Parts: sequence; C-alpha cells; structure tokens
Amino acid sequence: MELVGLPKRVYNNYPSQLSGGQRQRVAIARALINRPQVVICDEPTSALDVSVQSQILNLLQELRTELGLTYLIISHNLAVVEHMATELAVMYLGRIVEYGNAAECFRNPRHPYTRALLESVLTPDPDLGVPDTHLGAAYPNPLNMPPGCTFHPRCPALLPRCNNTAPKTCLSGGVRVECHLFDEKN
Repeated sequence: MELVGLPKRVYNNYPSQLSGGQRQRVAIARALINRPQVVICDEPTSALDVSVQSQILNLLQELRTELGLTYLIISHNLAVVEHMATELAVMYLGRIVEYGNAAECFRNPRHPYTRALLESVLTPDPDLGVPDTHLGAAYPNPLNMPPGCTFHPRCPALLPRCNNTAPKTCLSGGVRVECHLFDEKN
C-alpha cells in the first residue's frame, strides 16, 4: 500500500470510503502483490478526473521503472496510450491493423483506421467543432464480417481489391500494417 502512495490511515477503509484515485491505487497494489513481470491495465484512468489520471499514470511509470514492469495497456484514450506506450497495436474488429513503435505510429499513422482515430481526437477549441473522420456512423457487424478487408466499408482510401481480398501484413518504415495501400502489388 505504501508503494502505491496510500496513507496508513486508509488501510482498513471500505471501498465506499475511498476516492476514485485511492481505489485505483488499491487495484494497482493488488495487481503488484505477487510481483508480476507483466501487468494488464484495462482503461487504467477511466472514471477519474484529469488531475487524478495524471497522478495514476505517473505512478504507473514510476512503478515500471522501480519494479521493471511491462504493461499491456488497453485503452480508448489516445492521450493515455501516447503517454504510456512504447509499442502500439491498433485493433479494428478484433484484428491488429497496425503495430509498431508507439511514437512512430502517432507521428506517421499508416492504416486509414489509425489515421481516423487520431483525427477524431477532440480539441479544447470549440470553434473547431467535432472532427469529421469520414467513417460514417455505421460499422460492420462483428458476427457477419464483410469479405476482403474488414475495414473496407468505412475506408476513405478504398481500393478495388479491398472489397474481396483480405490484406496481408506489410512492413512500412518498421511498422507492421495490414492494408493494401502498403502491399507491393498496389
């Protein structure tokens, strides 16, 4: 408990007596009790206010250094991913469509879905409005996947073969991307 920054006065408290940040610290302490090498963090900052999110992320980074941890972070919050990740895997309908060095993926996204995700991030400037990623509101049913590339019904960079041929994983600048745009046959 001390390792995650919880004061002794809260050791016997019930969860309802703890703040959201304190409960998250308890969850981290529970995950670390057996001294794992890998910790899976599923939305580690959800339901926390911005200042507490920052504290939790900083704590996770300190623990990573101090204990030599590896994190597998699952998140929809791209700011969290950019802040924490060294490697990045972007998934669409259960498939990894882009994988590589996180900084490179953020700097130069290859897959159209990765680009759309990064373009969809809201800015604090109300004059900019809501970003239009040109993906539309509909997406394929995961139980009835479309033929070819599963992203083709929403893809702004659609090629004719995307409709019926699933793309192979290609290497582009050290990043693995599953997209016909990077296929040598393109």
